[in-house]
Amino acid sequence: MENEDKKKSSEGRVQTSLLADVERKLLLWMAPRLPQWVAPDMLTFLGLFAMAGVGLSYYLVSYHRLYLILASVGFIINWFGDSLDGTLARVRNQQRPKYGYYLDHLVDAFGFSFVIFGLAYSKMISQPFVWLVLVLFFIASINTYLATNSVHVFKISYSKISTTEARIILVILNTILLFINKVTIFSFESYFLDIIAGIVSLFLFVVTLRSAILNLRKLNLKENMILENQNR
Repeated sequence: MENEDKKKSSEGRVQTSLLADVERKLLLWMAPRLPQWVAPDMLTFLGLFAMAGVGLSYYLVSYHRLYLILASVGFIINWFGDSLDGTLARVRNQQRPKYGYYLDHLVDAFGFSFVIFGLAYSKMISQPFVWLVLVLFFIASINTYLATNSVHVFKISYSKISTTEARIILVILNTILLFINKVTIFSFESYFLDIIAGIVSLFLFVVTLRSAILNLRKLNLKENMILENQNR
C-alpha cells in the first residue's frame, strides 16, 4: 500500500522481501515433488523441532563453538519446514487459512523463544540484550496480529527483510562467530552479538513504531468518517 511494488494476496498478505520472487518459484517447484505422505502440519512441526535444535546448539556453544555449524543447519531445516508448509497446502488444495494462521504463529513464538533461551546461556551475548530482542520481537508480532485483524493487512516483511533473509543473515553471523566472540570499540570490550542485538532491537523498534503510526492514522481516519456520517 505504501509502495507500488508490494505483492499482496487476496488475504491481505504483503511480501516485499528481496528474495520473495526467487523463494516463491523454488517453493512451487519443490512442493509438487514431495511424497504424498508428507503433510503440511508435518512440515510446520519440522520447522519447530529445527528451532529447538538451534536453541540447543546455541546453548552447547558454551562448550564448543563448532555447535554454531549445527545451529546454521537448524536454520536451513527450519526454512524448509516453515516456508514450504503453506505452499504445499495450496498446491494440494488443502488450505485452512485460520487454522494455518493460528498454528504457524504459535509455532513461530515457541521457536523464537527456544533460540533466545539458547543464546542467553551461550556465553556469546549479555543477557539484557537477549531479553530486549525477545521483548521487541513479541511487541512487533503483536503489532502484526493487530494490523491483520484491524486493517486486514498481514505484513510478513519489513524493509525488504522477511524471515528468509533473516535466516541467511543468521547463518552468515554464525560463521563469523566461529572466529569472533568479542570486539573492542573505543577501548571498551563487548560481545560481538551485543552490538548485533542492539542493531536488531533498534530495527524492530523503528519498524514497529512506523507500522503502528500508519495503521492508527488509517483507523482514525476511517472511524472518524464513520462518526461524521452517523452524526449527519
